[in-house]
Amino acid sequence: MCGGAKGITRMKIQMLNAKAQRGKGTEGQVLNAKTQRGKGAEVIKRWGARLVLTVVLLAVALVIVPRARGFTLSDAEAFIGAALPEGAADVQFATRDQFARVVWLRFTLPPDADIMPFVQGMGLTDELRHAFTSFPAPNYTEADMAWWTPYAAQEVSGLHAVHANKVYDLLLDRTDPAALIVYLRVYAL
Repeated sequence: MCGGAKGITRMKIQMLNAKAQRGKGTEGQVLNAKTQRGKGAEVIKRWGARLVLTVVLLAVALVIVPRARGFTLSDAEAFIGAALPEGAADVQFATRDQFARVVWLRFTLPPDADIMPFVQGMGLTDELRHAFTSFPAPNYTEADMAWWTPYAAQEVSGLHAVHANKVYDLLLDRTDPAALIVYLRVYAL
């Protein structure tokens, strides 16, 4: 009986070892599946982080690059909605965007020039009114622009209009018979 008991015990031990081996194999397979899923998640996280970083950098570039290159005359024309008229000379412009974009433009035209195509090009339908000015006195926010002197004009016509969420103030100075001086201030509402 002793020999028989030893045989049964060996058999039980072998069966238990086989079960343990099978259990270890399954446990290892489950662990490998979890590890593989974890690697996929890591890859997705890495690519997601790269995507987010790319979007943030692109957004920063879209905001900073235009400011770094400066606001150009083409930008001013796009903002006001029209190109400067043919024959425009002595062009001066400035802009600020502290609260809302403001553009100041000053240019000269030959004395016989017609300003109305330019006015209509900005989408304005009002006629210039004789002796009208939106600039009766110097404005302290414009004091640093030595070329901006619409308040000094003596023979004027002008208009004030609101169009496309912008305010347009235009003054045509006819004081000098040799040239027209156009002053235009446009700001976003």
